[in-house]
Amino acid sequence: MDNIFLNLKDLILGENWKQEKEEYKKYKKRINALPRDYQIVMNEIENYLFTFASDTDSTMAILQVLRDVLELFESSSQEGKDVLDVVGQNVGDFCDDLLKEIQVPTWTGQNKEQLNQTIHKMLRKDK
Repeated sequence: MDNIFLNLKDLILGENWKQEKEEYKKYKKRINALPRDYQIVMNEIENYLFTFASDTDSTMAILQVLRDVLELFESSSQEGKDVLDVVGQNVGDFCDDLLKEIQVPTWTGQNKEQLNQTIHKMLRKDK
């Protein structure tokens, strides 16, 4: 029964789900090793960015961006920099700039596309 479950899980989540889960655990441990102020900002950035994930591809792309931010935070904290000197006073703008770098569909992009399609469809019907 376990093999059927694991095969189904592999089919749904992809064959690399175990490896990805392990890598995510390592990533979280690295966050927990940061100074407290960096941890707070990193966790909030993560929470914010993941709200835009629309599928597995966008989730993985966001996770890669987060890993890049984590590397930046690790080196900056070792240099003794204040976290807000690294990301700026407006962390939301920092996050939005990160989102612009992600080259996969996000909920925001899908919502914008749907909005445009709906409006154009409705305007054509009204004419």
